[in-house]
Amino acid sequence: MKKVMLVCNAGMSTGMLAKKIEAASNNTLEVNAYSESEYKDFLDGVDLVLIGPQIRFLKPQIEASVDVPVEAISPMKYGIMDGKGVYDDIKKLIGG
Repeated sequence: MKKVMLVCNAGMSTGMLAKKIEAASNNTLEVNAYSESEYKDFLDGVDLVLIGPQIRFLKPQIEASVDVPVEAISPMKYGIMDGKGVYDDIKKLIGG
């Protein structure tokens, strides 16, 4: 099972999106959300890091601290909590 990490300011709204992505993947992905202050403690086994649009300016800093791809979540998909849309993006990035 592939592991995807969502990173945002506090991890709360991203936590809801994580559940929607897992559901869209029929539970073939493990998706967890963390705040940008704690994500480094949970990188073990992660295949992809997605960052919330509100912290996309931190992408270079996050990329420098991980060994996996880092992408920003589309603001539109994030805003409407489009788990299936984000799951489709994940499949393009790391396969499904």
